[in-house]
Amino acid sequence: MAHPFASSRLKIEWAEKHLGDMVSLVSAFTQSDDFHSVSIEYDERQRTNHLRVDMLTSRFPADDIALTIGDVLHNLRSALDLLWYQVVLECNGTPTKWTRFPVRDTRQELIAPLNSALEQEQITLDIKNFVLDDIKPYTTGNPLIWSLDDLNIRDKHKLLIPVLQVSALVGVRLEDDQGVPVYENQVWFTDESGSIRLREADDIRVTVKDKGHVTAAIIFDTGVPFESESVVVSLTRIAEEVTRTVQAFRLLLF
Repeated sequence: MAHPFASSRLKIEWAEKHLGDMVSLVSAFTQSDDFHSVSIEYDERQRTNHLRVDMLTSRFPADDIALTIGDVLHNLRSALDLLWYQVVLECNGTPTKWTRFPVRDTRQELIAPLNSALEQEQITLDIKNFVLDDIKPYTTGNPLIWSLDDLNIRDKHKLLIPVLQVSALVGVRLEDDQGVPVYENQVWFTDESGSIRLREADDIRVTVKDKGHVTAAIIFDTGVPFESESVVVSLTRIAEEVTRTVQAFRLLLF
């Protein structure tokens, strides 16, 4: 038997493909030589060294990633709408151009569209109760589904430009003026200043021989669901929740 929600599953798989493309795009950027520069700032008077890390964020493909975020969100939201369309058909109802998976801010607000669908004989009482008590597509009930709906609406009005967050610098090779390695196998954690005091290198001159590479993540900007959280992790969690929702309806109806 074919999957009863085959269209929804295809949308989820397409969203996951876009998510994989995003991971590859970020990985290619962070591993490239164009992502950052490393230099030594030497204070002649204090005879101190600071490791300076500068992120070349102007080369960060933020727009491409934002468009991909929108593609992921659109396909996952469409998966739910296709699911609901099929649910109406299975209930011997008649879908309309307004038929879409109901998501609201609160449980109380969710009751109205479900009652409307029930009155129009698009769904059964069992489906209404299942959505209210099991799926719970509202803020406090199912924040993943609610966030998907909210982010998808935001993306229709303004691109969800991600923020690049650098967490660590590894593989940097430093030498003193005698060619002796300094700070071997060190992992550097940077702050917003991008400057790290090399206290163990006081009174010597240090040279950068290899700028290493950075580990970084893309996070959602402030003021949106999943604020300051990983875009990839958050979208993966949403995709998993949409998959679980489709499976839950499949078990209920078939």
